[in-house]
Amino acid sequence: MILEVLKENFDEIFFVDTEFRQDLKDKGERPSVVCAVYKGLKSQQVFKHYGDDLNKLPPCKAKRSLFVAYNVVAEAACFKNLGITIPQNWWDCFIENKKLYLGRIAGGKGAFGLIRTAKRYGIECMSEDRKQWEIEQILHNPEHPIGDILDYCLQDVLTLEKVFYAQLKDIEETFTNKGPREIIQHALFHGLSMAYTAVVEHNGIPIDNFLYGEISNNFPMAKEKIVEDINSRLNVYDSGVFSQKKFKALVARLDLLDRWPCTPSGQLSTTEKVIYKFAQENETISELYFCKEFVDSQKLKGFIVGPDGRARTGLNMFGTNTGRTNQSTSRYPFNTAKPMRNIVKPNDDCALISADWKGQEIAIAAYLSNDHKMISDYRTEDIYMTIAIKSGAAPKGAIKASHPVIRNNYKVVLLATLYGQGAKSLAAQLDISIDEAVKIQQDIKNRFCIYFEWIDSLVNRAMVRGYMSTKFGWRYWISKEDKINPRSLFNFPIQAHGSEMLRLALIGLVKEDIEVNALIHDGIIVQCKSNKFHDTEKKVSQIMENASRLVMDGNVCPVDITPIKSNFKQDKEEQIKFERMMTIIRHPSNKSTGVVA
Repeated sequence: MILEVLKENFDEIFFVDTEFRQDLKDKGERPSVVCAVYKGLKSQQVFKHYGDDLNKLPPCKAKRSLFVAYNVVAEAACFKNLGITIPQNWWDCFIENKKLYLGRIAGGKGAFGLIRTAKRYGIECMSEDRKQWEIEQILHNPEHPIGDILDYCLQDVLTLEKVFYAQLKDIEETFTNKGPREIIQHALFHGLSMAYTAVVEHNGIPIDNFLYGEISNNFPMAKEKIVEDINSRLNVYDSGVFSQKKFKALVARLDLLDRWPCTPSGQLSTTEKVIYKFAQENETISELYFCKEFVDSQKLKGFIVGPDGRARTGLNMFGTNTGRTNQSTSRYPFNTAKPMRNIVKPNDDCALISADWKGQEIAIAAYLSNDHKMISDYRTEDIYMTIAIKSGAAPKGAIKASHPVIRNNYKVVLLATLYGQGAKSLAAQLDISIDEAVKIQQDIKNRFCIYFEWIDSLVNRAMVRGYMSTKFGWRYWISKEDKINPRSLFNFPIQAHGSEMLRLALIGLVKEDIEVNALIHDGIIVQCKSNKFHDTEKKVSQIMENASRLVMDGNVCPVDITPIKSNFKQDKEEQIKFERMMTIIRHPSNKSTGVVA
């Protein structure tokens, strides 16, 4: 039935696959396209494009055609680099596959890939070893015959076609309560969001290449000097080597020893994840996190700079269970230590606009649950202070500056309680008594009882039907074999709708020809000419607010705009760390020359 509706609404349906050479992971390259193969579903014609034909689509009206691919980001990236206008209509079998099986099958590398998906449907295709060999030949053997590459690409197209038919049948059998037009609408939305994710990766993030070169060229010396500097205050290194004994003494001095996790051998864990967690609440550990991340690296983390001098890495849209992007922590400027964001800088005569939704998660919770008290509190100047005052924890008229600890406690507990975190772990996180944590949690649950009734009903419904879903069709399945973590179920409706909001905004911005450079959880960074700043700022706000309306039943999540007209600046504490590092690097006895990429 879905196929019949698609045939009625599109003049042609093309199965498409491209082959290209690219090192995005370590070199930040855009794809160098080798070939593209298309097969028309209606016409059954096959089109093989390479050489002079690469920058052409098959004969068609693109607006009246549907393009089916497996992981649309790859094909859209090739189109973008070839100068082909990216079509608007995409069906991504990779994403539709995840909607069908995320949580139902074991994950891991390749679990949702084309080959394993085909085999799951009983479709004959090449082995994974053969596929890997073909890819290696394309990437590293310039003498590999174009005819062989085209034959391999065609095999993928034919496998894709069979997977597409099997997938449509699977969807119809799985979602008998969904009409074909609803399924198609959701698929086209998610497919286009994948295509436009490729546009963001293509654009990359403008950076200060001289500053980047200055830090990179002085990296070994900087590591040594930073260890000396940090050790003069924290004393955790012994002759330049991180000391577990001294680190344990530091943790004890900070009164964190009873909360700090240990390895099976009994030593304190020093993984990036653990240190990062404590860095969010303790300034000394935050300083250690910056130092250790820097010192433990072989090179400057967070910046994979391409030949065009822009930082880029894979955004991995739909990379988490909630559909959020999932960029590498070591290759993405906005996932690495905050002081290093100073390297981000707009091009000459340009400005960056950092735009994020104000309290996005709370807004989604309030409006989707229709909790009137939460909505009312969200619309105040400071929801966290408002709740503290109304709960009697702070006096009337209190503000963040006058009662920072109370406000922070209510902020942490509100967000954690929305996601089902218990009082014991919250008490440890905030270094307060369990009784205090229980009191704050109870204040919040009593005040927002409508929300908690709503989320409980959603979780209970999910347990019965076996999955949770957004209103746009992104879903996560609850396997019968899984040990279910209730917190992940409480978390899903809020985070997953936040990811849908980001995708809606992304599509709106790209359609307006706004240069989108980065996606950051609940925010977006774009670049524009300085003389177009105010017009662009207005458009960005409007598009992001419209996206929030579509998610939150017509209600608006306001957008905060931060202009960046020179190097990205951080909060005072993070900026001090960066400037201390640069003082070390720029000392006359240490400095080497920065290099513009």
